[in-house]
Amino acid sequence: MKQIHQKQYAGVWLDNDKAMIITKTLENESDYTIQDRIKAKETHGGGSEHSMNNAKQSETLKYFKSVSNLLLNYDEILVFGPGKSQEQFQNHLQQDAQFKSKQISIDSAEQLTFPQMIAKVRDFFKSRQS
Repeated sequence: MKQIHQKQYAGVWLDNDKAMIITKTLENESDYTIQDRIKAKETHGGGSEHSMNNAKQSETLKYFKSVSNLLLNYDEILVFGPGKSQEQFQNHLQQDAQFKSKQISIDSAEQLTFPQMIAKVRDFFKSRQS
């Protein structure tokens, strides 16, 4: 008997400082929870603007990589948050061959409470499954 692949969904709330990965709970398939929290490293720089900018870009890349490593098992990913971070992260994912077959959506969202973040992810994927 062929096993049907159950699509895996993840939401990522992301800004320049931190990311929260929201996925289904193991106990209850219809419920979502914040599974992981990732903090970007602070860049403390001295020196020229150019070297500080390079350090910041390098830190951002490390931050995005640590977030994307946690998303490898998911088929559909919703990236949301304030500012331009989600677009930069989407570009990062699109350049990664491991994410070529995954469906990535982005949405902007200002500061949300944890329950609002979870509700946004649950409602987004619920509307896609029906």
